[in-house]
Amino acid sequence: MTEQILEYKGVAVYLTRKKIKNLYIRIKEPDARVMVSVPLRTSRKAIAAFLEGHWSWICEKRSEILENQKPPEPEKQYLSGERHLLWGIPYELITERSLKKPLTELRENAIYMRVTAHSTKVERKKQLDSWYRQRLEERLAELIPTCEEIVGKHALEWRFRRMKTRWGTCNIQKKRICLNIQLAEKPPECLEYVVIHELTHLHEPGHNKRFWGLMDVFCTDWREKKRKLNGD
Repeated sequence: MTEQILEYKGVAVYLTRKKIKNLYIRIKEPDARVMVSVPLRTSRKAIAAFLEGHWSWICEKRSEILENQKPPEPEKQYLSGERHLLWGIPYELITERSLKKPLTELRENAIYMRVTAHSTKVERKKQLDSWYRQRLEERLAELIPTCEEIVGKHALEWRFRRMKTRWGTCNIQKKRICLNIQLAEKPPECLEYVVIHELTHLHEPGHNKRFWGLMDVFCTDWREKKRKLNGD
């Protein structure tokens, strides 16, 4: 097996020659790297023709991955004075060290967090994430049944966690959907878009024409909501 990097139309292509019969393309996440595997003796001309024949799909897939990448967040310490969002609205964070049981709640124009006397940044982040998850669960109690009726599919399980490059994932076989906890920071319509998006994968696993056609039916303004979600 041999590996090399080619450039095609200004895009780096990571080429692997190995003992296979056919040519394959894979777009790797999260950097949208173009990975191509070809039989050992495939000519440069044949590789170029193969890339050209799939170039529209390659560009579409790379754009999709790069669009869904979330910009890196500034490092937060989860201390008083920081700004944190809830449903798209910024609130000042107020933290108070105490020997009492930790508490997080919304107080007028601030998110109030009572934390342990010697709390660390990791512990404060975990505490706020737990509060965000509760807010998501409250809103999803009504939103999920509505979206499932629209899409005509039912997820067996819903999970929550922070994700660096995804707003949601769908395990087709287990009918399990996982949502990014940070969706609680976005406007409510963004959450609706992601829920419908992931449920639609129970109809169609890939992001192909059929998938986006179904999205046009289930969520007619999904493009606007997607732009808002990604901060465009």
